[in-house]
Order: sequence, then C-alpha cells, then structure tokens
Amino acid sequence: MMREGMWMRLARRSVQSLLLCLPMAAFAADVPKDAKHEGAASCASSLCHGSSRPLDAHGVLQNEYVTWSQFDPHSSAYRVLLNARSRQMAARLRIGPAEKAPQCLACHAEVVPAAQRSPRHQVSDGVACESCHGPSSKWLPTHHQSPAVTHADNLARGLAALERPAVRAETCTACHVGDATRYASHAMMAAGHPRLVFDLETYGELWRTSGGRQHYRRAPGNGADAPEIWIAGLVTATQRQLDLISQQAARGGMADFGVYACHSCHRDLRVAAFGGDTPVADPLAGAPGELRLQDGNARLLIVVAQSLGVATRDFTNAWTRAQSALNREPARAAAAVAGARAALVRLHAALGLQRWQTAEKQRVFDGLVRAARSDLFPDPAAAEQAAMGLVMLLAELDLDRARKAQIDQLFAMLRDDNAFDRARFSRILVQLDRKTVRPP
Repeated sequence: MMREGMWMRLARRSVQSLLLCLPMAAFAADVPKDAKHEGAASCASSLCHGSSRPLDAHGVLQNEYVTWSQFDPHSSAYRVLLNARSRQMAARLRIGPAEKAPQCLACHAEVVPAAQRSPRHQVSDGVACESCHGPSSKWLPTHHQSPAVTHADNLARGLAALERPAVRAETCTACHVGDATRYASHAMMAAGHPRLVFDLETYGELWRTSGGRQHYRRAPGNGADAPEIWIAGLVTATQRQLDLISQQAARGGMADFGVYACHSCHRDLRVAAFGGDTPVADPLAGAPGELRLQDGNARLLIVVAQSLGVATRDFTNAWTRAQSALNREPARAAAAVAGARAALVRLHAALGLQRWQTAEKQRVFDGLVRAARSDLFPDPAAAEQAAMGLVMLLAELDLDRARKAQIDQLFAMLRDDNAFDRARFSRILVQLDRKTVRPP
C-alpha cells in the first residue's frame, strides 16, 4: 500500500492545524494521584528511546525520541507560539504573549501543576511523550522489564492504553476538537487560528510516520484495524462536539459560533450557495436560515451506518432537533443536545456489532461515493472528512496505488477552502470508485 506517501501529502494540506492544534493527554482514570511528569529528556537515552536508528532488541524501535524531536510536529507545538502569526493572533485577542497565555498553552504544551512536575519537565518541550503516554514516574523505572513487568502493570501505574481506539480517540480529540478546558473558539479563528481538522485514523498514520520515520511498529494481528479506529474517531469527535455545545448551552444564551459549520455564514449570496439547487434533501440541513452545526463527522457516521444496513433515523432526528433548538429555542437546547448524544451512543452500539471484512469496506466506500454525488458533503469541512475516510478505505481495499493521481487531485482540491467546488469533488470521487479498478 502507498499509505505513508498518501498521509504525508495530506500532512502538507493540514500542517497548520497539526502545528496549531495538537493533543495533550486524556489519561486513564486510574492514574496514581502522586504520579509525576518526568519530561521528554527522561526518554532520550540512546539505550532507551534515543537511538539514532531503529533497533531490533525489543518490540519498540528505540529511536522514538529522535523521531519525535526531529520529525514530529508535536515537538514544535510550543515554538509555534513564538512565531509572527501567533504574536499577531495574541495581540488581536489581547491575551498577552501567546507562549504564556493559558488558552494557548493548554494544547501547545504539557501543562501540569508544579507538584506533578519533575525537574526535567519543560513546558518548552511542547507536546512531548507524556502528553500522550501519561505521567511516567510510576512506570518509567520498570516498564522495560518485560515479562516480569506486564503491560497491565504499566497501565495500572499510569501508562495510557493508546493501543485501544477509544483511549487514543479521547486523547487526540481533547485538543483537535476540544473539551471542557480547551477549545479553539470562534474568536480564536477570527484572530487567525486555522479551522480544526481531524480524523483519528488519518492523523494516527501522520503521527506514526512523522517525516517518513516510523514512530512505532505495527504488531501484525494485534490491535484494532483501520476501519475500527476510524469509527472510534468519528464517534468520539462527534461526542466532543456535542459536549462542547452542551457546556455552552448550560450557560444560557447562544452557543459560540465555533461549534457551527464555517460555511453556514462564510459563503457568497447566490441562491445556489445556500443549497437552493441541491438535488436531494439533506437530512442534517435544518430549516432555512438555521446555522448548521459542525457536522462532518456526524454525516460520515450516517453514511457508514446506512451503507451497513444500520438505522439512522433516531440519530438524524435527534441531531436536527438539537440544531433547531440551538437556533430557535435556547431554553430547550441543553435537553435537545443531551438527546442527540444519547442517540449517538445508540448508533455507536449498533455500529459496534458490524464486522469489517472486504465486503463491508466496499459497501461503505460505495456509500460514501453515492453520498458525495448526492451533495451530502456540502462544504470543505465535510468533504475533507469524507475524503480522509475514502482514502483510508481505498488503502484497505489495496486500491490506493492504482488511484494515486486521483488521490493527489482530491487533496489538492481540498487545500484551499475558498476554491472548493462540490461538482468537481463529486467527479473526482467517481474516478476513485472501486468498481473501475479491481485488486490483482
């Protein structure tokens, strides 16, 4: 498969979001309360994870620190706050220096209370090892002593179970979507912050192959496959979005504009731009004049479910009720959003019963192409989510090499939101259709 090259092309499209919206940590609930963050330097020994080249003595590569420090955008997350664009954004927001502003550091650095930091911990390390893997003081001294010390032992001592799609999704979406303590608001985006872009499977591959270097090896037959990781990311990102809306609705008043689809407002005034010539009914469009929520992940979940024969009316109705309440009846918004989240849980449970063999992957790919041809990905954000899912499925079907030119066209077209053309997007997807090329 051509996965590495494909992901690196997507990285060039998404580099601003990768550098400006990086994940901190969503640690396991049983992290010891006295666990400390030892800092990236604690992993840097050449006998640990600081080797200049991959080694074969253990299951890990042992050069992960070098890969992170030299090739992974996470390592430059803090330094981004010192550049001209960040200074300009901070001045517009009147928050003081970006590298000291809590709302910036929340995702651009590993910010923990002083009592939980060892002397080697440095905020300037950016998004470092423990941002994702968890505070290491309890498991660092012994985590290499397998089989005497098991993976379960390390998890009990605070290591994050990133091999589990749900844990990885919670970790990444904390910043790539937002949570109760960090959120790229409409004000931040108006000041210059990029629109958030995230897909767990795609970005997981970007992280795994940072700069063309492997951050970790895949263990054959161990762990979830790509479609499962993809679905976990779509569900968790949608949950995070609904949680953000719920938090804002609970405060009363209108939700922050950042939870709505950018192109609800940022478009021209032709009737066609507002869906006046859309050939089919859009199940998530809402009533005329309503601001549409950020719904790219939700749209993909609906298409995936329908392609696999899973009912979606419950979730679709709950989503549109929540959207309508936010637009028209703020007093009902909190209850309506809670209803949408409950419907999402039910949809996720139904999807969890599905098998992901070749036939299912082909059905979902075909469903996404049909949805795109029916104009159900109406703006760049939704189209981008669909494109990442489609290319993942092409790789799973071993068709990505044969469609290299079309994949390049697809991501080139999505590079500029202002140049997005729904008709052209649909045409490229028709060319990607699996029925035109069969695996050898």
